Amino acid sequence: MKHRTNLSKQKGSTIIVVMMMLLFLTIVGVMAIRTSMTTLNIATNAQIGQLSSQTADTPINQVFLEDLNKQVNLSSVIGKALKDADTEPDKEYVFCYKPKASTRFGSVTSMAVLRNTSTGVELVEGSTDSFCNLTTDFGSARRGVVTQVSIKIPTDTADLPPLALLARNINVSGGQTIPQGVTEQKRIRMTTVAVMPIYAKNLSAAQACLKENVNDNLDAESSAKQTTAQCLVNLGIPVNSQVQEFNLQTFIKMVKAPV
Repeated sequence: MKHRTNLSKQKGSTIIVVMMMLLFLTIVGVMAIRTSMTTLNIATNAQIGQLSSQTADTPINQVFLEDLNKQVNLSSVIGKALKDADTEPDKEYVFCYKPKASTRFGSVTSMAVLRNTSTGVELVEGSTDSFCNLTTDFGSARRGVVTQVSIKIPTDTADLPPLALLARNINVSGGQTIPQGVTEQKRIRMTTVAVMPIYAKNLSAAQACLKENVNDNLDAESSAKQTTAQCLVNLGIPVNSQVQEFNLQTFIKMVKAPV
């Protein structure tokens, strides 16, 4: 008895097996690519977050390291903010962190003063050149991050506990008074906004965010205002914003007896 083999059916089966193997390999390859891209995105986001966080934190550390006397004199943004707060509260003093610039950190010569209005913010002192330029004002040689700094004297003192701004180590309930030469503490709030311009699809719109919005909206007068950080986030740009409040205490020490 002779057996006949259908060669055409065998060839058809081989093609189907090969195509299934190719389909399987394609699926595995696509999954591997997607996994690699996800891992790369996670690593990139972590790197962006770390870099922008460190850059936003640098100006805050600068305040801790710099001589306090230099910071509170009238040639400094902090000193001017403290002086103006007695007569014109709720102003915001903005400057760009430029570590390579020749001007001193926080100098009044490189600041813009903003005032809240019913329609937005108004530039009342300084020039628009004091805001960060997203094409040149990078905080390091890596030319990745631009950091804008804002100084504001908080106006929400009504929310503080009684006697919250008295000098430390004073027991008022026990009848102890403020020692001679010691003044009340002064509150200062510092806001930093670190932005990566390379991710801006519309650099002009991102630049406008730096100039047309408040940086600090934590007080009741400005709580409804959009911040610079919110404006940049709406444009899809990676942003890291940090807020630090300082309590400055003045100690006056007599080094020479009056004549």
